[in-house]
Amino acid sequence: MHVEVTTLNQENDKTFGNEERMFQGYKTSEGFRKEDFAKMSSFLGEEVLRTVDDATQLEYFTEEYDAIKFQGLRHDVTARQLTEVKLLDRLTVEQLISRQKTVGEVQKSLEKFLTKPTAIAGLYLESSKEILSFVLAAKRKIMGKALALAFLEAQAATGFIIDPTTGQKFSVDDSVVRGLADSEFKSRLLEAEKAVLGYCCSGKALSVFQAVEAQLLERQKGKNILEAQIACGGVIDPVRSVRVPPEAAVQLGLLNNTILKFLHEPSSNAKCFHNPNNRKAMYYCDLLKMCLFSVSSKCFLLPVGERKISSPSAEKSHKTSVINVGTGSEMTSYEAYQKNYIDKATYLELSKQEFDWKESTCFDSDGNSFLLLTDLKTGVQFNIEEILNQGRIDRALVNKYKEGLITVNEFGDILVSSSQPNKDLNSPIAGFWLSETNERIPVLKASRKNLVDRVTALRCLEAQVSTGGVIDPFTGKKYSVSEALQRELIDDGCAKQIQQCELIFTGIIHPVRNTVMSAVEAVHLSAIDKEMGMRCLEYQYLTGGLIDPKSHSRLTMEDAIKNGIIDAITATKMKDEKLHNKVLTCPKTKKKITYKEALDRAVFDCHTGLRLLEAAQPMKTGISSLYYNS
Repeated sequence: MHVEVTTLNQENDKTFGNEERMFQGYKTSEGFRKEDFAKMSSFLGEEVLRTVDDATQLEYFTEEYDAIKFQGLRHDVTARQLTEVKLLDRLTVEQLISRQKTVGEVQKSLEKFLTKPTAIAGLYLESSKEILSFVLAAKRKIMGKALALAFLEAQAATGFIIDPTTGQKFSVDDSVVRGLADSEFKSRLLEAEKAVLGYCCSGKALSVFQAVEAQLLERQKGKNILEAQIACGGVIDPVRSVRVPPEAAVQLGLLNNTILKFLHEPSSNAKCFHNPNNRKAMYYCDLLKMCLFSVSSKCFLLPVGERKISSPSAEKSHKTSVINVGTGSEMTSYEAYQKNYIDKATYLELSKQEFDWKESTCFDSDGNSFLLLTDLKTGVQFNIEEILNQGRIDRALVNKYKEGLITVNEFGDILVSSSQPNKDLNSPIAGFWLSETNERIPVLKASRKNLVDRVTALRCLEAQVSTGGVIDPFTGKKYSVSEALQRELIDDGCAKQIQQCELIFTGIIHPVRNTVMSAVEAVHLSAIDKEMGMRCLEYQYLTGGLIDPKSHSRLTMEDAIKNGIIDAITATKMKDEKLHNKVLTCPKTKKKITYKEALDRAVFDCHTGLRLLEAAQPMKTGISSLYYNS
């Protein structure tokens, strides 16, 4: 047994680094000497060693508060205790006492904090649509033992070991008996389980944070456990056996503001979990967001495979969030809710992971108000009045939302589902899409965030204005340079550099004849810069054909030559893609590409039908400003 554990530790060190450190540290199971407890008592003092129960005797509770009991994580918890941690209010308790509500009803509403399995329970194999426990996944070489152990430790530290096929919950001892955890993992899992049961010190059961402060638990390990606990519903109070929301946990001494503030700051708290698909280091909360909810077992599963079904995509309005292994179906949370596979509480929980809708009242130029619904995560916006006028929804639905009969998430999901535009094959690059966050980003903002270099941003804006206007990727609307400046889609420096490009679309007036002349003629008269003029014509050609500045209609190359928009020699060169200059830097690969290559790599946004170019995380160096000439 000792040899096997040593081998596992070596595998951890070699392969995954932080996972070995995550749940290691000072092992209380090794025992303490009498003088150790004396030192700890001196270090902690009465303020830290007292239980949270002693610290929160702020109000008088009647005996009925102690008589009403709920099922907690590992033992019963009273109404008084739930009131102390702000999970129950006095009104609800009084309703329980007067039997206006039942214990079962309240238990159900608080299950996330009491009994619900909220950790990642196992894996979902995309190829076979099969559910696997972490132990079985390790035995089948789908993931390494070290990684499997890390996920099991997270389960043990956030409540219990979970059977992913049934959703049943077990203590570490029982999970070993049932084969959900290998016996070689047992000592490590028992150590992790102390995060739920409490770290024993002078007869007191300490929480993770309190154990860290008492130097019973290594600080980094403690922060990693706390991050996982909060991701799973809250900091665990071992005395009351409940999950406590972070803000309340701070007030109760189960956490402090400093740790909470920097919990997801890599320089303060290293990412110690790894995605089985690519071994990328991640926080536990981010892995949970990737998970699928199993209808049969009522727990969360991490998908593994090449289909990446739960990954966000600009081309899909919703990501797959729910699976039904019995039927083999994979659904969005909204579809599952409509089909009654999940209840409303589960639907709202899953929907909030994907969208964060906010309602606001705006005013148009005439002073008329309109309702705007914005998803703060993706940036997608819906003008409710416009959608009504388009007939995509009816007034009755809006009234139901205003009357509170449907939630903002339901309303947003209905709007998203009703918005399925066709792909605009004539679209230029309308903006950028950050796959890590599923965020749509306008060109100027992408440059300021160092997602793209300044030259690439300018070229994309040139293409937009020369084909119809500066594009707001959130709505798909196009604006003139002056309007875009007012809406902060561009700034002053940028406006000056792309103003001539707008003339390619709107038309350039001949200085003598006072008539609209073509871009080629304007170049010959030096009315516009030659290189810029040729670039703009190329943008038009690549996005559906040259545009007649008089009618704004697209023309074939032959018609464009006939109408004097372009000459035959220039047209021949433009048709030869080998002669196209690499005017952009790909925001994902950082390699030089032509505008044609950018169009080919772009995806069509499911919300607007326009092209978005995928970007990677921000560049660390380089000038992001658009104020300088290229």
